Amino acid sequence: MTEAALLRLEAEFNAASDIWDQATGKTARASDLVDRTKARLRKAEADEEQAATSVSLLFHRIINTRATTLSGLLAKVRVRDCWNADDERSEIATLQSLVADLKAIAEEQS
Repeated sequence: MTEAALLRLEAEFNAASDIWDQATGKTARASDLVDRTKARLRKAEADEEQAATSVSLLFHRIINTRATTLSGLLAKVRVRDCWNADDERSEIATLQSLVADLKAIAEEQS
């Protein structure tokens, strides 16, 4: 190999090394972005879980509170409409609560 060929290979090596350095920097920046995004996602998920717990506790407090007026019954109905009652237990609890409220109101009026 000639000296000129060796110098050309060195130049190619330096150019390839520069490209590799740039790619490594790009990978590091992308990795940092992913880490920050994952941290934000974990925070958002924690906030969502806290909010869901709060809503669930309030739902159960409302369902377990005796309504004594039509306004109270309607408040429970509106809460039930907003509640994501995918489970049968919530539906049954809501229905039982409303029936108990109606019976109590009827007994007071008789």
